[in-house]
Amino acid sequence: MILKVTEQNGITIVEFVNVTRFTLASADEVKTELRPLLNNKDCRMLFDFHDIEFVDSSAIGCIIALFKTAKSVGSSLKLCNLTPEVLKIFELLHLQVIFDITGTRESCMADYVK
Repeated sequence: MILKVTEQNGITIVEFVNVTRFTLASADEVKTELRPLLNNKDCRMLFDFHDIEFVDSSAIGCIIALFKTAKSVGSSLKLCNLTPEVLKIFELLHLQVIFDITGTRESCMADYVK
């Protein structure tokens, strides 16, 4: 299992465990594990990328698919702690326009409380 999923104050927190690359090798596992959680109406998910140094197109596709799932049922997905390398990829693809990306987990959680 490459994900650690916990809950704090009604927010589902997702972190990668012992992984620095989010690629094709893990995208299906991530989607399979998180999609059922996001299918619950009003799920508020925080995806913490603090240890991820690289994402490939499969990982981006996975995140977009999870975002679409969340949006379709009234749930939400926010991203935080993107490393400079990963943030640069998101910016090159203009994904910061689609995703709610914050610098820290604390600021992301505070956004949910507003």
